[in-house]
Amino acid sequence: MDSTVTTSDGHWQAHLTNPYLAPRETLYCLGLLSGKTDKAIARDHNIEPDSVSRRIKNAHYKLKTTNRAHLVAELIRLKVIRLKIPPMIAMLLAVFTINSVAIVVNDNPNKPRQVRVIQRTSRRPEYMSLDDDYPKGENSWKSMPLFIS
Repeated sequence: MDSTVTTSDGHWQAHLTNPYLAPRETLYCLGLLSGKTDKAIARDHNIEPDSVSRRIKNAHYKLKTTNRAHLVAELIRLKVIRLKIPPMIAMLLAVFTINSVAIVVNDNPNKPRQVRVIQRTSRRPEYMSLDDDYPKGENSWKSMPLFIS
């Protein structure tokens, strides 16, 4: 097998010799990236759909992912699968990204930030008046009315 494989649409490329997954697992995960089902991936490689699902479950276990979208995202993050774009488009994307990012000048993480303190202008409503004549003593709370808002 070659060390890199490209999807049928030509947009994604996978490195089969990687430290994370076996080559077949990577190959079947590349099929997931194209939006294919286990049955379609199995049909492309002339194998049983159970073999594909077992390999994908092994990939889930190895990368500690929970679902197929998470698996594909993790493979992209680990650079096992990468987007295959022409260099000119990559340069244009980089230029637009750099121009759209706000540059923070003199941002020192050790410097304390300004905190805005807002003071209340009115008091909270009081539900029980302190001036009322309630019985005082150990069991006085049992005879007090309950206010629920």
